[in-house]
Amino acid sequence: MTAALLALASASAYAVSTVIGHRAATSALSGDGSWWSRAGRLLRRPGFVLGQALGALGLVLHAAALAVGLVVVVQPILCVGLVLALALGALVDRRHPDRPLPGRGQWWSAGMVVAGLVVFLTSAAPTAGSGAAVSWALPAAVGGLAAASAAVGFAVHRGRLRRPAAALAACSGLAFGLTGVLLKAVLALPVTAWPLAWAVYALVGVGLAGTALAQWSYAAGPLVQSQPVASALEPVVAVALAGPVFAEGLAGGPVAHLVQLAGLVLLVAGVVGVGRCAIARDARRGSSDPAGDEDRVPVLASYG
Repeated sequence: MTAALLALASASAYAVSTVIGHRAATSALSGDGSWWSRAGRLLRRPGFVLGQALGALGLVLHAAALAVGLVVVVQPILCVGLVLALALGALVDRRHPDRPLPGRGQWWSAGMVVAGLVVFLTSAAPTAGSGAAVSWALPAAVGGLAAASAAVGFAVHRGRLRRPAAALAACSGLAFGLTGVLLKAVLALPVTAWPLAWAVYALVGVGLAGTALAQWSYAAGPLVQSQPVASALEPVVAVALAGPVFAEGLAGGPVAHLVQLAGLVLLVAGVVGVGRCAIARDARRGSSDPAGDEDRVPVLASYG
């Protein structure tokens, strides 16, 4: 229960950070002036500073949740940040008639996220140490991500992919999902062992790679091809690795596994739906409002 509450608090901090940061960037980066002058305005905005502080708080709460709880519980709960960001964004935008509010499709998708999370966690009944951890599973996952990212990056550079944004976003989602697993692995070590622990350097490298891949995917194609893919893959990867890496177990039996799969599919479909609807809404807004590209960034909570 403690881990679930910390994860929910982390999702809330991420969501508020996303909404505040997005609004600050929208107002500061639009308008006249060079890129440097607009960036300076953004850095001086209290909203931007507050958003970054809340993002840091979300990271601390995320780490605390993983330190006391299971990956298979914490990582899916962070998806609630999407729903919270949607609701908070709607409350803020009600004061601005020129900003479109979330449509029915987004609210239905948000409901799917919550319903899928409840179904999955209820049917999963997660337990710690119910199986045998595989010592090479985490290094193999890091190596597999590096190989896949290198292959995708090479293919995108050569122009061999039809949808490069989606492929890069998939690698980004894999990286962010793996980041949560690595974070728990690092927290399980004594602090004095961190300087010589490979997992610490893998955590930093995978986190930076995920961020770089995400930015590359945004530049490679429409957001509708990238951001929903990355957001959906993150919890799936974490849940998939929880068993082999930490011996976390789920309730057994064909019926239980079927319900767990249904809940996870519903959760992922809701995450994708929230992202696609947000991007479509902001694209329509951008087509009628030439203020700038910053206004077209969808309000999606970032987590992991």
